[in-house]
Amino acid sequence: MKYAIILSLLALFAGPDPWKIGRINGKKKEARQAYSAGDYKKAIQTYRYLVDSLGVSEDEITFNLANAYYLTKDTANAQSHYATASQSEKPYIRSRAEQQLGMMANRSGKQEEALNHFKQAIKADPQNDDARYDYEMLKKKLNEEKEKNKDKDKNKPDKPSEYAKKLKAQADALSAQYRFGEAHNLMTEGAQKDPSVMYYKDFIDRLNDVATINQSKK
Repeated sequence: MKYAIILSLLALFAGPDPWKIGRINGKKKEARQAYSAGDYKKAIQTYRYLVDSLGVSEDEITFNLANAYYLTKDTANAQSHYATASQSEKPYIRSRAEQQLGMMANRSGKQEEALNHFKQAIKADPQNDDARYDYEMLKKKLNEEKEKNKDKDKNKPDKPSEYAKKLKAQADALSAQYRFGEAHNLMTEGAQKDPSVMYYKDFIDRLNDVATINQSKK
């Protein structure tokens, strides 16, 4: 009898701690409720307690924590946790994490990086139609931009003449004096005399933009 009791006690102490399991489940529920209610700061605090204090290491929690950080505009922590979640062995989580990393990269102007993340999201989960849509839209946009740049390069002179170079120097001097409208007129009038002035088309376009903005302020 005593031997049986000892074995039972050993089994109890060797097994999972019922109190801790209950605590973990309670905190998970608390975090989900806070997240659903839009209280992302509380959700972050609760998820962090699960990870830091209760030692919970689950891909779902890492991903949810990343989402909560993202929704509070803490992009640094969001990106870090999405990167961790993107290494998950679970295709659904890996795919969604890659998709989020793609969205963040795209908003930062890193289109090629974003495209790669969307591609990885589709590879992880071919059923992720949102990631497929994001990939196709961004790919289409980049292709259109490439075509526009090709057209610009075709129309752009190979090099400026000496006259065009002197005109550019004069326009730079006027710009330094904030006389952007005059600089723009100088370049456009010069382009009518010498087409090679259009070698500086980007510069001329910027002058026009600044001159227009300044005019609207008056």
